[in-house]
Amino acid sequence: MSLGKIALARISCVKASLGKTSLAQHLRATGLRLRARLGDFACRASGTAAIEFAMVLPVMLTAYIGSVEIGGAVTADRKLANLSLTLANLSTRLQTSSSNPLQDTDVNSIFNASAAVLTPYNSTQAGMVITSFVFSTPTDGSMPNAFVVWSNATGPGATAMTPSCTTPISTSIVPANIRTPGGSVILGQATFPYNPAIGKMFTGTIKLQESNFMVPRYVVSVGRTNSSTGKTYSTCSGSNLA
Repeated sequence: MSLGKIALARISCVKASLGKTSLAQHLRATGLRLRARLGDFACRASGTAAIEFAMVLPVMLTAYIGSVEIGGAVTADRKLANLSLTLANLSTRLQTSSSNPLQDTDVNSIFNASAAVLTPYNSTQAGMVITSFVFSTPTDGSMPNAFVVWSNATGPGATAMTPSCTTPISTSIVPANIRTPGGSVILGQATFPYNPAIGKMFTGTIKLQESNFMVPRYVVSVGRTNSSTGKTYSTCSGSNLA
């Protein structure tokens, strides 16, 4: 039987079942019932909360995880800043006179005591550097030059600066506003590889760096005894360490 004959047969059946009701009226009534059901579905609010929660949940999780990660990084950076400050602070106050310059044991004690500031982070991953700078005394009122008298480093990636009374240090390392003619400063530097607990897959390891300057408290410049030569250096005399 062809499709046309099947359709005519079904229409005939519908007409027979409707009796006096026309086919158009039946279709119109069906359409009205369908429209009413769709309108009722659109007006229902029973699932609104679930839909809103599903839309807001990713935003809430992102904000929460982000706040945790940022808070952890800020805490680690503040710990590192305290570490660099402690390095400079202990170095400037340990020598009370020109007759007791820093020895190897003194510098190691400074490193060990400062590392405790980093708790609860792993201090063995921190790089620490202590450097003593002295400033020239220009007669023309120009900015004093800065020179490295001694420098010591410990920890992963930490590198001591090379002592020299002939190579001036850039203002990017020692700013001009802390240079006083004939004076000196101690620089404490610290680095730490921070690994976010969750976001590491996106950011990788973040290398944090902090530094702090302090002026010696009891002497013009802090002296340091060179363990290999036995000589003590605290300043520059012309182009030579003295």
